Amino acid sequence: GVRDSVQGELSDSSLVAVKRLERPGGGEKEFRAEVCTIGNIQHVNLVRLRGFCSENSHRLLVYEYMPKGSLSAYLRRDGQNLSWDVRFRVAVGTAKGIAYLHEECRSCIIHCDIKPENILLDEDFSAKVSDFGLAKLL
Repeated sequence: GVRDSVQGELSDSSLVAVKRLERPGGGEKEFRAEVCTIGNIQHVNLVRLRGFCSENSHRLLVYEYMPKGSLSAYLRRDGQNLSWDVRFRVAVGTAKGIAYLHEECRSCIIHCDIKPENILLDEDFSAKVSDFGLAKLL
């Protein structure tokens, strides 16, 4: 599984989200192959992998930071309401990200875990799908 991410800062002072994977017995070669696959996938509606760490049993993934957090925060009753325009853009952006994974990137990826927590929003409320690399590479 994946733990919640923590915010970090790179030497160029750009913000990142760092996720620790808890995958007991996950092999080094498999992890690096997966990271390589995720790292080569770039789309405006997918969260970008910035780097990784694999040391002993520690597995960390470093992603671009999404300042508005996950869509789930905006779906709660007590959460901030999104305008219909923003909701529409989030829906379309999410669909474009998933379509890219399914149909356009070299290695077909089926996400298997689409949920509001895995749809992140940047400063302009543009939707980006996250956690797709931990899905099924077909």
